[in-house]
Amino acid sequence: MAGRAPSAAVRLLQQVLEVGPGGRVFTSQEAVRAGTELGMSPEHTYKLLSVLVDRGLLERPRGRLYVMKPPFGGMGPVRPLAIAVHAVTPAAVSGDTALVHWALLSQAPLHEEVVSTPARIQWTRGVRTDGTDRIWTVGGTTIRFHHVPAAEMFGITSVRVDGETVVPMFDRERALVELLTGPTPAGPDWAGELIREHAREVDLARLRQYAERVGASERCARSCPVGNGPPAQWSHREHAAPATFCRPDCRGGASHGSPA
Repeated sequence: MAGRAPSAAVRLLQQVLEVGPGGRVFTSQEAVRAGTELGMSPEHTYKLLSVLVDRGLLERPRGRLYVMKPPFGGMGPVRPLAIAVHAVTPAAVSGDTALVHWALLSQAPLHEEVVSTPARIQWTRGVRTDGTDRIWTVGGTTIRFHHVPAAEMFGITSVRVDGETVVPMFDRERALVELLTGPTPAGPDWAGELIREHAREVDLARLRQYAERVGASERCARSCPVGNGPPAQWSHREHAAPATFCRPDCRGGASHGSPA
């Protein structure tokens, strides 16, 4: 960069880090707001962004979305999951990704990260369609944008997934409700087993409340234990009666609690 551009560019990035909600991931609008606070015009900010991309200091995974490359803001690359939750609004990590985070699963069956959103994916680069979902490849990672109604964006908490990455995520009970009410035929049975196995961590009252919000109270009743006491009181350990949990054709609700 020539002249005063490096100094102006660095000041812009520092301001974005200080005031931007996404840390090293930001939109052009957020950059313009940060630039305005530094006395820069929108035109000047856009020019600086273009220069930074050309010089390899910023990545642009989609139009109007930017990611700082090391060493700005951190010594390692930004986690693709952090990029995904900032690429659409509102958004929250969900599905198997959330179940793994809450230690309900040891690992995700599919090699993809799941993000729920009611937003429509407006860009096409690196995106393919899978029913109502959109699959996006960014940073070598496959992101599944799971489309949900806006009314189902609840039970969300901020979670730190590594040393620098904080993302919105479905809490434990909300993630279970999603599994219980999902389209996968085995989902209800699977959710019931997870509820039984992790009885001490699951907040059954919250689970039922979430199930009611998505119209799945009866389904939850077929999957959720009657009480909220220690597992020995209601789970029957490995020999739980089949009626304790959902039937194969059932759909039910579950959710999460506070970060573990």
